Amino acid sequence: MLHLRDQCTRMPGNSIFGLKRPGPSFASSENPRPDKLLGMEQPITRRDFLNATLLASGTLLLNAASPADLLATRAGARPTSASPGSARLNEDDWTGYGGLGDYANSNGNTLQVTEAGHQIRDAVFESLPASVIDTGETYDCVVVGGGISGLAAALIFQRQTGQHKTCLVLDNHPIFGGEAKRNEFLVDGHRLTAHQGSAFFPVPYPHSFIARFYESIGLKTPRLEYQKWGSSAPEMRLSRTPYLGSAPSATYFGAKFGQPRGLWLTDPWGSQSGQAPVSAKAREELMKYQSAGDSGAHAPEYSGDAISRRLDTITLEDYMIERHGISRETIRTFLSPGEGGGYGLGPDALSAYTAYAADMLHPLDISDETGTQMFPDGNGGIARLITKTLIPESIAGDASLQDVCRNAVSFAALDRAGAAARVRLESTAVWVKHGDVKQDGDPAKSEFVTVAYTRGGKTYRLRARSLVMAGGSWTTRQIVRDLPADRVAAYSQFYRAPCMMANVAVRNWRFLYKLGISGCQWFEGLGSYMQVRKLALCGADAPTIGPDSPTVLSIKVLYPYPGQPTERQGNMGRAELLSTPFRDYERQIRQQFTEMFAPSGFDSARDIAGIILNRWGHAYLSPAPGFFFGKDGNPAPGEVLRAAPFGRIAFANTDLSGVADHRSSIIEADRAVGQLLDQVLAT
Repeated sequence: MLHLRDQCTRMPGNSIFGLKRPGPSFASSENPRPDKLLGMEQPITRRDFLNATLLASGTLLLNAASPADLLATRAGARPTSASPGSARLNEDDWTGYGGLGDYANSNGNTLQVTEAGHQIRDAVFESLPASVIDTGETYDCVVVGGGISGLAAALIFQRQTGQHKTCLVLDNHPIFGGEAKRNEFLVDGHRLTAHQGSAFFPVPYPHSFIARFYESIGLKTPRLEYQKWGSSAPEMRLSRTPYLGSAPSATYFGAKFGQPRGLWLTDPWGSQSGQAPVSAKAREELMKYQSAGDSGAHAPEYSGDAISRRLDTITLEDYMIERHGISRETIRTFLSPGEGGGYGLGPDALSAYTAYAADMLHPLDISDETGTQMFPDGNGGIARLITKTLIPESIAGDASLQDVCRNAVSFAALDRAGAAARVRLESTAVWVKHGDVKQDGDPAKSEFVTVAYTRGGKTYRLRARSLVMAGGSWTTRQIVRDLPADRVAAYSQFYRAPCMMANVAVRNWRFLYKLGISGCQWFEGLGSYMQVRKLALCGADAPTIGPDSPTVLSIKVLYPYPGQPTERQGNMGRAELLSTPFRDYERQIRQQFTEMFAPSGFDSARDIAGIILNRWGHAYLSPAPGFFFGKDGNPAPGEVLRAAPFGRIAFANTDLSGVADHRSSIIEADRAVGQLLDQVLAT
């Protein structure tokens, strides 16, 4: 889950790069710098995915072939989905460098995770193999998915039932957290931390459910303390998050806009609009759009009112045209995917209600920057707090923020025999069904659910008296084998979009400081914005920050294909994400940074200390019109799945709410567990 805050900040940008993306990019400029000058051969830690150029055919890409299939195509071998050994041999080539610490083997969807997911997609487990191993285990509750929703479900179950009931979380990654994970670098003796996906949390109302949940996991004071300015140079205001806001920033115009030497403007749609190298029409529309601000005059009063239901019948792009008189061309050039980016795609693919859906979670003071909080590793900090509370021995030290954020995970403590709560990693659930494996069970009468999962190349099965499906919608609908037709139809309306979080460790950010900015946005190349941020002290390496401090610049890369249907955009984006070589991404990053920042002193070979790519194939739910309140007289898909358990199975995950936010994850977990306790578990 990558946070919806991306949508709440106005960050015009159009990610135009890669395979069949129209228009110029930094990496395809007429005079690209040689690899040696870009530092491609510098001794940073990296991996070379596919080594050189794209080798797959267009047909293979549009079918969203797996990374291992592409690697096998390169080598002339059979696809690795049929050759598990080959997949393991090529794992480092695709997954890449993962950094240091607990998350070193879990940067994004690794090759192992991706291949396991594609086996589910390809119906490899339509029936279980004869070699399936029965663990002999029976749990009162099994939770499928170890992201924030799954971890919260396990904790809430334990609290509601005490130590007399058992609960097991199955997670397919090498470490818990879902997309709430971190990357760690060691740069010139400094340990740097960045988020892989899920990023920020706003301060809640003090007596709300979320506030009480935070307090119960040790987050008693949600207002964190942050680094102070620690340089003799004049202080520059810095953000607490990786999003552009009140900190000084500028917009870059490059070759796409006839500026081969580059042009920086701090207010291109205001006081400097006359200098913006855009058409008169676009300038007028963007000035009008910016001056309109974020007035709530047209906002829904509550979810489900007449305004919100009407918004859910049209696209966000049509709503922007209607409300602001802005052209489709201007939206797709300057405002896509920024407006709507919190759902992974541009506004042409999304329900107009996405502009307001997150507001229904009611943060205390999101309009004030002090209300926007973020751990150094994003919501990885929240996942760690939940896990530490669930299994106290899972992270060394006490339950303080400092210890939970800084100390190492004790992996052996997560799945300890005899414990009431357990988390089993690298375990991909592939088959869930009421009753016994060999016989169909009546969900209404069955006394248990059979769960099968793969781990280390073997398939295991166990029993659950109740089950929470807290993983993503794209696998849940294929894993639950006896899912009834109404739930199948509901899940068919869940469309997912990919995202890549590229974390670039730099030895200093003085090249930005010299420009008088700490953040920037652009309309060509890889991603569309980045921001230097000061870190919360609970996990920061140093108590101060300045322009000579090493830092991590996070570039969020989305894959919109404006004009295509929502589902097709997701499929095309995944093909692009899976098939672009690591070295191509690295080269684009180095070329882009060089063209933007070399005039202010940046040297790619000298200043880039490390690059980690976190590829998330299904990062965002992308709700099309009708997702929130239904269409054609049918209920909304989320409501079908939330209404009641299916037999002994309840459904969680932030997908169901349509709001990509960790708070939704926790709320959905609480509902799902409550349904099982109220309607399923009798003893």
